[in-house]
Parts: sequence; C-alpha cells; structure tokens
Amino acid sequence: MPSQEISAFSSKEFRSAMRNVPGAVSIVTTGVHPGRHGLTLTAGCSLSTEPSSVLVCVNKSAGGHDTIKQSGSFCWNILAADHAELARKFSGQDGSKGDIRFTDGLWRELITGSPSLIDAICSFDCRLTDSHDAGSHTIFVGEVVAQAINADRDPLVYVNGEFTVPKR
Repeated sequence: MPSQEISAFSSKEFRSAMRNVPGAVSIVTTGVHPGRHGLTLTAGCSLSTEPSSVLVCVNKSAGGHDTIKQSGSFCWNILAADHAELARKFSGQDGSKGDIRFTDGLWRELITGSPSLIDAICSFDCRLTDSHDAGSHTIFVGEVVAQAINADRDPLVYVNGEFTVPKR
C-alpha cells in the first residue's frame, strides 16, 4: 500500500476540500414578519426519531443566528431541484438580508411561526431544545413539532461550488 503524506492545512484549504462533499440544500428560517430571517445551508440532518428531532449548523455571523436563539424556533426547509434561485437569494448572493428574502417563494406558518416553504420537499418546524458552540458555527437542535411533505420531487444538491440535481 503506498504511503500518503499528511500535511497541515489552512481553514481555506479545508473549505475547498469540503466543496467536494455533496450536501442537500436547505433554507433554515426563523422569526415572524417583519423580523423574519432565513439562510441557505447544507449542514443539517435528522438526529432522533424519539423524540423527532433535527440539527442545523448555523454560522454565528448569519443574520438568522441570533433570531433562532431569541425566538426559540426554526424551520428546516429541504429544497427541490427548481429552488436554485431561491437558494442563491437566501445565501445572500444578491445582497438581500432579513425579511426581504421572503418576497420570492410561497411561505406559510405551521406551529412555531417560523416560515415554511410551501413547495419544499420537506419542512420541519422545530422548537429549539439545545444549542452547542462549534467554533464559527452553532449547532442548533430542534424538536420537530410539525412537518409538511411534498413527495416525489428531485432534491437540490450543492457540490463543487455549484447547485445541481443528482442523476437518477
């Protein structure tokens, strides 16, 4: 077996390597109009079925970070293939912030008041149960109190610095 040299690396090199790891694209939302916030992320997953819970990792510099803490709730919206422009908007690529991001897409409230994207593959409306400091991010744990599902939609994936649709 050939030996592989291990070298030190920078955070920039780490981010570059992580671009090769495909991730489901989602928008995490929080707050109520006119103080709604939302951000695009790929760092979210299911955590437990009993109780039903998920976790999302949110950069501390994101506009919605503090609102999640203050409101005690968030909605994790899993995006479909036709949501690429919405994902770009919520990633701030157009310079928008806060409630103005919600002018695109169709939104509703489930139980917590956090915005739920009506045509998302799945939306998990969550009550914040825990948070953990993780360097540049906070890991938010939410118990799912409501969900909405639109089955049979192709997911939006982020890999190699681009939004794409996986081949079937």
